[in-house]
Amino acid sequence: MNLHLKEAALAVLLLPVALLLTVTLSCSKKTMPTRTQGALGTVCSINAFDDASEGLYDELFVRLNEIDERFSATRRDSDISRVNAQAGIKAVAVHRDVYYVVQTALNFAQKTDGAFDPTVGPLVKLWGINTADARVPSQEEIDAVLPLVDWRMVQMDPGDGETSKKIFLLQKGMSLDLGGIAKGYAADEMARILGEHGVRQAIVNLGGNVYAYGSKKDGSNWRVAVKNPQEPLGKEALAINFAQSNSVVTSGAYERFFEKDGVRYHHIINPKTGYPEQNNIGSVTIVSRSSIQADALSTAAYILGPTEYFKIERTAALFILGDKSIKASLQLAGNIEVLDGSFSNIVFR
Repeated sequence: MNLHLKEAALAVLLLPVALLLTVTLSCSKKTMPTRTQGALGTVCSINAFDDASEGLYDELFVRLNEIDERFSATRRDSDISRVNAQAGIKAVAVHRDVYYVVQTALNFAQKTDGAFDPTVGPLVKLWGINTADARVPSQEEIDAVLPLVDWRMVQMDPGDGETSKKIFLLQKGMSLDLGGIAKGYAADEMARILGEHGVRQAIVNLGGNVYAYGSKKDGSNWRVAVKNPQEPLGKEALAINFAQSNSVVTSGAYERFFEKDGVRYHHIINPKTGYPEQNNIGSVTIVSRSSIQADALSTAAYILGPTEYFKIERTAALFILGDKSIKASLQLAGNIEVLDGSFSNIVFR
């Protein structure tokens, strides 16, 4: 499954997890350990603290595995694989999960003028970033597949019931890649289930797509750290603080990449040029109650840059630029904690 494309999200981490758990939630009641399992092509971790139970964790991970099976690009029987296999041939019936996520992805594609495009699959395959086949394709190869990357060539048929929804890729060779949005949907589903069980506080971390659910028992803020994109294994740059449920998703060029002749080629491909986006942005972090929104917008914002992003979207965003200056949404004023003094130049918009 191509969900590794958003594992720049290890660009976002809890500050730090062990400290968060011991300092913020120290109490006399013994809590269950966090459950961690592989799903969605990454490592998924959920901690429901005092409300944790084996039954709750079982339900959450069963749901994650259902989503994985429907969206996997490596399973031939998944909905996404079947839609891609029938590109240019016929419409394919899909589960409502898949229909909803693809429709949502198309909505973001329209809103961002294609900066986020779920039909980027042919380019992702061509570059092979984060695989053993990673390479720099020729301009001729890129030019050959660019006409296949066009969100407007996805036909959605809602049908007349839950079992009659269909998706049709209008041209042969097209393929969907939902690596930039599916983990966000999965995180939202985790939040939905937590709510149904009356869970008061939880941390969901799906390969770095973080959802801090509910509010902390001691009344203090959640704190989610954002890495220094220039030294991702060093000291964190900032922390974002908030009291209530929010998802925090980061996209950056430093987690998934390869180098050729001194040039770094990363996984955030511009659907219009066919190349990994080269700009002055180190990373983009989106904060939203909707993780599917944060997931899609973090990719789009990286390609758009702060000036264009703030023209079309008001969802809270934080851009770390190459010179370590920061441009952030006004909504985040008072919620950003500087952890590394070299990132203190913050301009709010």
